[in-house]
Amino acid sequence: MIKTITPVKTGPFQINTWIVPLTDTAVFITDPAACRTTGDENAIVNFLKQNELRPVGIILTHCHFDHITGLRVLKDTYPDCQIAVHKADAEASGTTAAEKQRQSLEIMGLSYLIEALKDLPPADILLQDADTLDNVFRNESEPEIKQALSKWKVIHTPGHSPGSICLFNAQQKKLISGDTIFYQAYGRTDLEGGSQTQLIKSLTRLKETVPPETLIFPGHDYYGFPLYETL
Repeated sequence: MIKTITPVKTGPFQINTWIVPLTDTAVFITDPAACRTTGDENAIVNFLKQNELRPVGIILTHCHFDHITGLRVLKDTYPDCQIAVHKADAEASGTTAAEKQRQSLEIMGLSYLIEALKDLPPADILLQDADTLDNVFRNESEPEIKQALSKWKVIHTPGHSPGSICLFNAQQKKLISGDTIFYQAYGRTDLEGGSQTQLIKSLTRLKETVPPETLIFPGHDYYGFPLYETL
């Protein structure tokens, strides 16, 4: 059992893989990066089992290589757990991930990670802006879980990648921001599909629609800071 959003640091760049509680035993997971290449392939599964948690879904805030390498282990362990990604990032995941991201990895000197992207499970669900998670994970029928999922809304925030999203819970005033926002910083835009112009528009939208005291849970590094300290 966990009471609050909890990180499991995984993968090549120590991603904040977020374990998000819905009930005492049900959670959803964002950006699983644990894999054999980085020697932590069982980190997320072990955390779930040790805390007697059941994942009802996996959500990718975007599909850059460092956020998706743990999909195979999770899907093999929990085959009924659906994977959701924004439709604009879908080609960068699944069986096409390795080839789609090969050039970026080679440019960055990270060719050794190409193997970790091969034969990843594809997305089961394509997200759109303003989706609520109860409508995303329709196979979940337990009323308490559906009610908790309904509090989380997808905000499409392109710029870091075409399909970057944030997940916002207005009731809890929490925002899972992926690589769109960091503490006093924001995501890079020099990888394939990145756009500085789009990212600035996304940041402006967040500033105008998300309360400034909302706590931010990004894909890397420091977390739990209020939005007003960055935007």
